[in-house]
Amino acid sequence: MRSACAKKKLLGWLLPVAIVVLSVLLLQAVFSQSDFCIQKVTPQDGVLDIRGTDVSESVLDIANAWDFYPEALYTSADFAAGKTAEKAAPGTSASEVPYGTHRLRILAEPNRYYAICGFSLDYASRVFVNGTEVAAFGRVADNAADFVPRVGYMTIPMFSGESGEIELLYQYGNYVHKDGGYVPTTYLSAPQNIEAFKAACNLSSLSVSGGLLLLALYFLLSAAVRRKADFLCLAFCCLVLALRDQNFFNIHLLPADTSWYFAYRVFILVVMLMPVSILLLLNNMYASATKRWPLYAYLAMAAAAAVLICVLPTQEVVTVSTAVYYASLPYLLYLLFGVIRHYIRQRRLGTVDILLLAGFFVLLAGLLYEAIWTGDSAEVTHYGAAAYGMLGFVFLNAAAMNLQIQQRETALIESRSRSEMLERMNRLNMDFLHKVAHELKTPLTVISGYAQLTGMQLAAHRISDEAPANLKTIQQEAERLADMVTRLMEYSYGRKGELHFGQVAVSALLKNVDAIAAPMCLKNGNTVKIAAESCADVHGNSEMLLQIFINLVVNASKSTQNGTITISADDREREGFVLFRVADTGSGISPADLPHIFEQGFSASGSSGLGLTICREAVEAHGGEIWVERTGPGGTVFAFTAPKEGEA
Repeated sequence: MRSACAKKKLLGWLLPVAIVVLSVLLLQAVFSQSDFCIQKVTPQDGVLDIRGTDVSESVLDIANAWDFYPEALYTSADFAAGKTAEKAAPGTSASEVPYGTHRLRILAEPNRYYAICGFSLDYASRVFVNGTEVAAFGRVADNAADFVPRVGYMTIPMFSGESGEIELLYQYGNYVHKDGGYVPTTYLSAPQNIEAFKAACNLSSLSVSGGLLLLALYFLLSAAVRRKADFLCLAFCCLVLALRDQNFFNIHLLPADTSWYFAYRVFILVVMLMPVSILLLLNNMYASATKRWPLYAYLAMAAAAAVLICVLPTQEVVTVSTAVYYASLPYLLYLLFGVIRHYIRQRRLGTVDILLLAGFFVLLAGLLYEAIWTGDSAEVTHYGAAAYGMLGFVFLNAAAMNLQIQQRETALIESRSRSEMLERMNRLNMDFLHKVAHELKTPLTVISGYAQLTGMQLAAHRISDEAPANLKTIQQEAERLADMVTRLMEYSYGRKGELHFGQVAVSALLKNVDAIAAPMCLKNGNTVKIAAESCADVHGNSEMLLQIFINLVVNASKSTQNGTITISADDREREGFVLFRVADTGSGISPADLPHIFEQGFSASGSSGLGLTICREAVEAHGGEIWVERTGPGGTVFAFTAPKEGEA
């Protein structure tokens, strides 16, 4: 019962994790960007011709093939007046130029409304549509002193007019990073499509990152309640990967007036901590498989990198973050070596191990995908891919932790139950031995009395014809006493060892019962009768079976005066089992007490109330049943079963 309660409790702990993960996946499935028909289009010589393209049914992904004018900040008036220099050759990298202008001419249907959306240029930008400035992020300048960085997400409406031509100009500035100035992925479509597409992107970002933040908080609370470092590491992983999404972190989480320098350093720090958090979790889950000093060295390196990210010029922080990724590889290989060695020594993979390994595989696959496509895919660059792997990782690892804790608590409950049972049996055994010791006085008294009588006759030289009979009585009582002591010693020694189940001969078992129980019954003038013909052997533990009989005989003797206690065995009444009975001729059991006699602590006579409870637990340990077959003024019959040898 307690094991079932523990399982319900732990499944209740896992349920919130499953709800969060499945809710995020459901939102992704219902409002995914895949519902939009995204069509890749490439401008030719700085001109994008969308005449004849039905943008009401699709979203156009404009390739970065705009005209580029390095080290010049042009407006539409400059192009109209012919005051512009030659555009750069195709393939010229904007990252090598601190400022410049990108130009795209769109040939569209006349008098149509369109819209574009996408991230602003790194790391300051101005946007012009047909000569009108429509958006600005930071301050674009041709010198570092006047430059102010800022990035954001923009949605810009456009109207084609009578001519059907739309001119787009992007001015940018970059004095804070080694890379930047390129035109990010820009989407074009009808305004309603762009709004729906942007909402889908935001929902995807908010659901994944928001879900991971909820999980981080949940695991943090679990760590505080359960005091397990695994949950703390898992919370750290969820937090880091939630903040990895630039759209969520920069656009939705931080206030609009947040310093770009602060936001950028924090974001690079988050990216740097991604492998650190995952390897820290892996190390914690397999702590016994590795030594501590490599972890301390790795964390010291990560701490030094974090300090450098905070103090170095922004142009250098990506290099530091990249170096941490490379430095993580040797430690990852070391951990993998320890994990593989752990499973080789263990020589088996349990369900918990499979869940853990599957979770890490899913997460590493997401990290690898992100590492390969960052820079080549705008979705991966800005939103990340590892967060999706993290959802699978969290779910699988939460399930593994839940199962592991459940197994440990179940084992602890079972261990406590066994300890309590053994303690109860030990107390009952001591009480039983105390009573038996008291009963040993009977044969000792007989021996002492007849010995004194014979001694007095010898001293008076008056040996009667009764002397041989007296000596025979002394011999019989001594033999009976010796047999009792021998049986008790065997029983006592047997209880000290571990309990083993094996073949038990019923005839020998009942002989032991008779030898031990008969003297105990003499106090109330009762006799023990064994009524068992040839019977099949049972599969069980002889000491536990003996304890069952002793407890039943003690109970029977208490309620019987000058009667008979009959012990019988039959292997034909129950298929696969031997049926034992202990019958007395006593006063019977009260109907009010009958439903409770096997309950722990219940006693109608004021005793400990453990005897029949031990009987029930011992019988159930053998896979049998125990019950009251009959009770009343004519006596009580207890019956129980034990499996036949070969049937267990």
